Amino acid sequence: MSTRKSVLDISELTSHISSHYGIDLSVYRSSCMKRRVMHRIVMVGCENIEDYFFYLDKHPDEIERLKDIVTIHVTGFFRDQDVFRKLQMDIFPELIKRKSEEGSEVIRIWSAGCSTGEEAYSFAILLDHLLQKRSEKYDLEVFGTDVSEDSIRTAREGLYSEEKITRVPNHMKSSGFEPDGDRFRISNRIRKYVKFRVHDLFSPSPYSMLDLIVCRNVLIHFEHDIRGQIISRFHSALCDEGMLILGKSEALEMDSEYMFEMVVPRSKILKKKLTGKSQLPVTNQTPGGEK
Repeated sequence: MSTRKSVLDISELTSHISSHYGIDLSVYRSSCMKRRVMHRIVMVGCENIEDYFFYLDKHPDEIERLKDIVTIHVTGFFRDQDVFRKLQMDIFPELIKRKSEEGSEVIRIWSAGCSTGEEAYSFAILLDHLLQKRSEKYDLEVFGTDVSEDSIRTAREGLYSEEKITRVPNHMKSSGFEPDGDRFRISNRIRKYVKFRVHDLFSPSPYSMLDLIVCRNVLIHFEHDIRGQIISRFHSALCDEGMLILGKSEALEMDSEYMFEMVVPRSKILKKKLTGKSQLPVTNQTPGGEK
């Protein structure tokens, strides 16, 4: 079985999907997107792009499968120990200290591209552990978003295998999970902190005044200009002292470096700059245009 792989064929397919289903695949890196789409066409038994057009019309749920193929979902509880160690030892304690000094009682975190929820729950479990040692009471809000409805459905269910939770520190498991048959369910204690919703990163940010945004290994799937737009939205959604965590293989585009400064290069932890272009002072002018 063979498939025709011309650029024109793929362009026709992405145009068809955009006009009929409102999903813009052109924002994804063309090389990766083409390879995954062509693989999917073979997997469903189509011989060429034209066959796949008809297949999409007969199988509406295929669009969701295609989105999942184009956007690979890699996640896990406490994934990347270096990052979580830095959060536990430095970033979160400093955040809690600053909140205490400011008299603020709200901590807001956004896991963007959260897949099936493990990352968002991990932040809630770790912060809950740290806050238990404090006399002050804080309102913890952790938001998880993903473009996949199936992934968000799984995240909301909050039910995971024993293998899935192996990286959760043992002293945090009892407060984070409750046994449920041969699996483990997120405890009510942790669940109350976390909210999930379907969201496309190409849309305006659904949140504001965030203390931390985590978007790891998501931007690498997008074209250059799209990455810049998303980074700009993250910058606007963060509070003045807000931080951003990217994947270790990701880097800011040169035209986005004015928005953030790298504070932990090894873990790709960045801090929002307050001297970005959007915050430069506007020069007052007279009606005649003179300074």
